[in-house]
Amino acid sequence: MNQEKQPLDPKDSILNISLKKSSGQFIFLSKIFLNKFEKVELHGLGEATKTVAAVAESLSRKNYATIKKIETQTYTPDQGGKKIKLIAILEVTEEGKKMIEKDLQRKQPENKQQSDQ
Repeated sequence: MNQEKQPLDPKDSILNISLKKSSGQFIFLSKIFLNKFEKVELHGLGEATKTVAAVAESLSRKNYATIKKIETQTYTPDQGGKKIKLIAILEVTEEGKKMIEKDLQRKQPENKQQSDQ
């Protein structure tokens, strides 16, 4: 089975955050979205709202992006009950564009070396 890594090419600027990955992985994914769209919407449901807040805060603190809007909603699943949904909208900064390009270029040679093996 050929499992060669394919470059991530998001179709829209919405990144759904879950508890299955660490906040560090979502920070990296957010940089890819910011590089392509210059904005990203982080959507988290229930416990994942903590990760949305952590990712948004980290990108803002490191000056990759500015937080433009934070919105909360309630979601009613089919099974009943209610869950909270957090949406954070971020826009890339000028300095962030340069840093993201450097970060992503630094990652590409590693991927090429791994696929050559």
